[in-house]
Amino acid sequence: MWSGSTALSNIDGALKTVRDDIDRLDQDLTRLTENLTDNLRQQGKVINEIARVRLQEIDTGQLREALTAADRDAKNILQERAQYIQQIEAEISDLKRQLESREKERAALLQIANAISQELTDNETSIQTKLRQDTAYLAQFERASKAESIAEEALHKSQRAQADMDIKDEPYQQDKLFMYLWGRHYATPDYEGGILTRALDKWVAGLIKYERNRLNYWNLQEIPKRLAAHAARVQSEAEGEFVKLQTLEKQALADAGVPAIEERLDEARHKLDTQDDQIEALENSLIETIEKRAVFAAGADEYMKRSIQCLSDAMAHKDAFQIERYARATLSPVDDELVRELKQFQDNYEDNEDDLVDLRRVHSAKIAKLKELESVRHNFKNNRFDDVRSGFGNEDLIKSVLAQFLQGVVAGTDVWRVIKRNQRYDTGGAQPDFGSGGISGRLPGRNTSNSNSTFRWPSTRSGSGGFRIPGSGRSSKRSGGGGGGGGGFSTGGGF
Repeated sequence: MWSGSTALSNIDGALKTVRDDIDRLDQDLTRLTENLTDNLRQQGKVINEIARVRLQEIDTGQLREALTAADRDAKNILQERAQYIQQIEAEISDLKRQLESREKERAALLQIANAISQELTDNETSIQTKLRQDTAYLAQFERASKAESIAEEALHKSQRAQADMDIKDEPYQQDKLFMYLWGRHYATPDYEGGILTRALDKWVAGLIKYERNRLNYWNLQEIPKRLAAHAARVQSEAEGEFVKLQTLEKQALADAGVPAIEERLDEARHKLDTQDDQIEALENSLIETIEKRAVFAAGADEYMKRSIQCLSDAMAHKDAFQIERYARATLSPVDDELVRELKQFQDNYEDNEDDLVDLRRVHSAKIAKLKELESVRHNFKNNRFDDVRSGFGNEDLIKSVLAQFLQGVVAGTDVWRVIKRNQRYDTGGAQPDFGSGGISGRLPGRNTSNSNSTFRWPSTRSGSGGFRIPGSGRSSKRSGGGGGGGGGFSTGGGF
């Protein structure tokens, strides 16, 4: 089984692979874009050479001046561009150094937090062992368990009676004469009416056998009320016994100095969270800078557009087409060689353009992969999966899905789903569903969230949700809650 730190290290390794791939793609994109501008410059030089050597009879002065000026301007623009790219590369290098430094600092902070977490676990384990042998605590647990069971059964009876009343109530509600008399409180001290009204009401009551039906209807309504009142009373008693049980647990924790350890752990985790926030901010800045570099590497920046436009305008000079047609029409071997060279440059330019489109697509997909995997790592940290008690079964599957992610076979959501499904907390020590945790949660309003438990698993970051700890344990806990099984205290007494 992997530890949480080992699993995080594997995610970090996959992140490094993606970032290295992006760096290589940037280099390939840069090479292609430089080839494009260099190709255009070479085409201009070839045309210039044809005009200079073989076509004296054509007035090419204006063309040659335009080509020379375009080449010079494009070269100057590209020099400015190279300086700007160097600045971006320096920013990326600096951000990577900062990230590396922050990650080392985080590793040290995690080691401190995990040491305190282990100390907390050891203390809680010792306390639970002692409570299992404490007769006063065991007696209170029995009372709390019994009271909870009674309250639960009372609640179910009340609910069944209410459901039964809802069904049996319908015929009475549909009898307009009966409901008329019922609404007037006929045959009760609250009934009022004149002589004629009383006479008519008496006649109606005899007609529909109201007195007998009134008693039945009264019982039908009264039973759920009484059962609900009884359920509320025993629920209050159960809550009182539950509070007494938790008081004993909290007192045992206080006597062992656990609250002070929890404060130290909260402080350590706060520092860890602050460090993670700084790392996340650096990662976002790095991605933004990498995307900025990608624009330059792909030749989509203004510098490259200006240089290509400058050379393209010169190449579009009317004399350039005239020279190329004339050179193709002559029989001179020198002209033929220059024309072939020009044609080769033109063909290479088209090929490079196609390659650039494909490489841009791959690069964009790789950037998206980087963001997905960073999201997985943020979720991992926010859920405290790198806690000392956290572990991961089926490590070969996790390793395989990370490899498939790098190959583009699965998405980041698939990686996170596999990681989350195979995450477990060590149950060899303290149990969050020990004692009061094993009997809580069945009554309405009883909060069974991680923050309400006397003993608990590591909580997620503030504002990131929380683990739902089930009412009864099982041999290996998985984050996010889960269903029944044994472990901890069982309902109605015993461990």
